[in-house]
Amino acid sequence: MTDPYRDSALEIPTEAPVEPGLVGDVIAQFADAKAFYRELVQNSIDAGSPQVEVKLEYDEPGQRMRASVRDRGEGMTREIIENQLFVLFRSTKEQDRTKIGKFGIGFMSVLAPNPEVVVINTARDGKRLTVHLYRDLSYELFDAGPATQNGTTVELEIALPREEVAAFVRDSEVSLVRWCRHASVPIELAVRVPGDTSTRKIDRPLGIESALVEVRRTTDDGQLGVVAALTAHALPYVGFFNHGLTLCETQEPLFGRLSVKIQDARLGHTISRDDVRRDENYDRTLRFARMLVAEDLVEAVSRELHAAAEAHDLERHRRLMLAITASGLALSAEQLHFPIAQPIGGKRSVAASALTMTVWTSARASQLTAALAVEGTPVLLAPQPGDVAALLGSHVRDVEIELTSIAPIEETDADTALIALLVEIFDAVHRAPDGIVFATLTGARADRLAVAARSGDTLHVVDRDEAARDPFALLRKRVLVLSVEHPTVRAARAGDPVVAASHLVRAVLLQHRLLSESRSRKIVDYALERVGVAR
Repeated sequence: MTDPYRDSALEIPTEAPVEPGLVGDVIAQFADAKAFYRELVQNSIDAGSPQVEVKLEYDEPGQRMRASVRDRGEGMTREIIENQLFVLFRSTKEQDRTKIGKFGIGFMSVLAPNPEVVVINTARDGKRLTVHLYRDLSYELFDAGPATQNGTTVELEIALPREEVAAFVRDSEVSLVRWCRHASVPIELAVRVPGDTSTRKIDRPLGIESALVEVRRTTDDGQLGVVAALTAHALPYVGFFNHGLTLCETQEPLFGRLSVKIQDARLGHTISRDDVRRDENYDRTLRFARMLVAEDLVEAVSRELHAAAEAHDLERHRRLMLAITASGLALSAEQLHFPIAQPIGGKRSVAASALTMTVWTSARASQLTAALAVEGTPVLLAPQPGDVAALLGSHVRDVEIELTSIAPIEETDADTALIALLVEIFDAVHRAPDGIVFATLTGARADRLAVAARSGDTLHVVDRDEAARDPFALLRKRVLVLSVEHPTVRAARAGDPVVAASHLVRAVLLQHRLLSESRSRKIVDYALERVGVAR
């Protein structure tokens, strides 16, 4: 056929760089040899295509991989091909905010994988053109006849051994996902190679995949959108996107240890393609994103923390606490919420602002936490108190280690008689306490035979020091509380009252290191005398 548009390397327009060194440097700047997918998808979106189709087809007899990107955009004319597509540092997109490409160098990335030929089929205004671009930078341009539909297909033909096909497919998908996963148009990857004839969806909504809590906000003009998230790993991440295509992803802690994705049609990548341009558009996006983090994200995290606390979803609450601590996200005391072991005022959680400097925790609800709730003291439900301490920086204490609850039982007539004998013997051999009660003990001193308390008629809590005090002190007498779960007390309540009372008095005095030889003899004499009277 005739080819009136056939050209050679010597006929490249004078504006195009003809020195291989410069073009080679441009090609070499694409560290990812498969970044050409990003550049071609970018051109497709700029051309107004409603979708993009990527296809990998392997010619096994010829040992060739054909990688193509097809769009239904506006297509190209001869003038665009010769004076823009193949000319470095020239582009009509610089002042057009609806376009992504700015510098006119992206198309040269098709040479990075070292193809034998790049075939471009494009149609516009009823005319179809075909271009063959070779590795030596020469190209041929053909008039391919009439066209009924606009659009462009760019196909790379790459020599590839059979054993490298799977890796090529894998790396292609990785590159497409990396650069194009948030594209503003649907993208499909069709694979037609030995052992794999599948189609994969590449595009997905702009979001943070590992988010525990995610918020988003868009400016009124729709140009700038930001997604910010608190993640479990709490590693710094910022991604910059234009029309959903990746411009730059960095672990620079621009927002601390949070994850943020910024989508703005006014952002552009640098010539080296390894960063986003740090201009006034960049500064504006950072200000907007910081406002989103300080306001929306903080509030959303607080709501999630409160919801998990009220629901007693301890696993989610702990993940949130650890992430907040690791990320350094600044929540106020009013915004920090914790589940409590026992409801107070109908609420199953409490804000940090309602806590004192000493914060009580427990791994479970118990008689002890119930007693504290009656007193209005919240106990945080925290199987791992260290997590609470890391977040609050307060003096965190475990109620099971520090406190003892005293729940007096309803005494029987036998209990009343036994208590009367105990008072009589204590008074005879030493001195009587302010009162004696039988109770169930829970917490730090639950294993003790007896503890001291200031009162004994209602459910209440004492700390370790109070429980260990001498119940027989002259100046500040206390109630002697006998644990009904202790073996000695259980046996006493079931045995002969006189003998039982004698054994209990001896055991209590021994526990408090008050049992002397003379007191021991008095206890024996009292018991013998009472036994003799009974006879």
